Amino acid sequence: MIFPLKILKRHCSLFLTAAVFSGCQIPTSLPSSELPPRGESQSIDAAAVGPLPEPPSIASKPPTVVPVTDLWERLRQGFQLQDHYDHPSVQAYIDNYSTNQRLFDLVTERASPFFFEIIQELEERGLPLELALLPIVESTFDPNAYSQQHAVGLWQFIGSTARSFGVQQDWWYDGRRDPVVSTAAALDYLTVLHSQFSENWLVAVGAYNTGDGNVRKAIRRSGQDMDALDFWSLPLATETRSHVPKLLALAATVNKGNTAGLELPPIANKPQLQLVNIGSQIDLAQAASLAGISQEVLRDLNPGYLQWATHPDQPQSLLVPIVNAQLLKESIAQADPDRFLTWDRYKIKSGDTLGHIAHRLNTRVDVLQQVNGIPESVIVAGDYLLIPRNINSASQLVNKGFGLEQKSALPNQPSFSSPPYNYRVRAGDNLWKIGRKYDLKSSEIAQLNGIEMSSVLRLGQLLNLQLNTARNIGIGNEIPTEVSSALGRIHSVKRGDSIALIARRSGHHVSDLLNWNSLSKGEIIYPGQQIRLTPPESGTN
Repeated sequence: MIFPLKILKRHCSLFLTAAVFSGCQIPTSLPSSELPPRGESQSIDAAAVGPLPEPPSIASKPPTVVPVTDLWERLRQGFQLQDHYDHPSVQAYIDNYSTNQRLFDLVTERASPFFFEIIQELEERGLPLELALLPIVESTFDPNAYSQQHAVGLWQFIGSTARSFGVQQDWWYDGRRDPVVSTAAALDYLTVLHSQFSENWLVAVGAYNTGDGNVRKAIRRSGQDMDALDFWSLPLATETRSHVPKLLALAATVNKGNTAGLELPPIANKPQLQLVNIGSQIDLAQAASLAGISQEVLRDLNPGYLQWATHPDQPQSLLVPIVNAQLLKESIAQADPDRFLTWDRYKIKSGDTLGHIAHRLNTRVDVLQQVNGIPESVIVAGDYLLIPRNINSASQLVNKGFGLEQKSALPNQPSFSSPPYNYRVRAGDNLWKIGRKYDLKSSEIAQLNGIEMSSVLRLGQLLNLQLNTARNIGIGNEIPTEVSSALGRIHSVKRGDSIALIARRSGHHVSDLLNWNSLSKGEIIYPGQQIRLTPPESGTN
């Protein structure tokens, strides 16, 4: 029996593969006697045709799911703001980011330990993963970054804003420097701004930079409807107008991957750190020893702790590499509690005496004298005392001969080397690490060398460490020639800087600065980047 052409075509188009196996044949023409007259309905009598044969079942294989092994790829899959990548303001930055290999090498090194947690936090909240790149714009992923506006950390929080989102800040600990804590607070803040500004992410990011009050003023001046905001038309400050396209340009550059003219160093798509709750205050050097890692590594992973120990109360947890977490837990569980010398900080009040303080805080006068370097019993209201909480360990500290001349040698404090006149920056160095090595204050090193605390040090850069001369002449006094000769050779880029602006301020030609720093015309410079103000042959690297 020959099936009408209309049915055969429908059957074979739906089950093409089945038709091949069942020998379905479609005639190219039918005898004119079997064609209905022109103009008449071509309805089919189902009863006459009979049921169509069931096509053979073919088991379909599920698509192969390739696991994402690189966090950059995971990031790309969560981008939500691609519609804005083509804006002319964004394209201007893409051209520069796509060739700035040094910047991506730097931020990859800094972000690697924490990037997994940041991306995961964004995914759990359903937020655009472009926001994971915001710390590059804010701080080049430096948890110790500090701006002239007193903003701190990866996400550049000022103190009042951070406190309003529950970020703890005191003498022992600053949550703005803690990558995990500050990330949660920053995403809370961005979510609030997103809601306030009609769920417009560009305006929300702009408000994160300049403040919601300034954005509201710009909206009023522009006459825009809150329900139809256009970020690009808002009369905002220059920094804010560049802040948002920089973020989008970074995302667009990452989205292109290796085709963008740079190579993104791979970051494994798996957690690298584990949070270990110590349960009490612990000296960081001791904790590092118990975990089997260096104190430098532990400091880098826990930048929120400002002193040599965790907090006397909370937090008392540490981020350590996953491979070291179990060792730290076991070491803490097996350690004698009397080994842990814990500390508190007490502000002296009017009328206080060492005897009263020692009695009230369950310690001894001689212990307070020893650990605070007090030769007699004279104390001054408003000053602070370090109070050892473990009286047994504190007694052992005194009995072992930690005299007044050893006041600075707190338990587990490393010995220091004599600083050289010039120090050449090594891989992984920052001002805190260099200061820690030579018992210097990072703020003094920064001031002596004419750089910001948040500056990114370059490999091979020379720093003057002869702070004794600077201390003798006094901060703010005129610095002698032999000291000042090391100043003014390097400029640390600040927000809003450009090569043209730096050249004008320093009295140099733009072309000279470009040549001395191996920069191309129009290349983006970023906050904290070091710009050489003298030619390489002068001896400054």
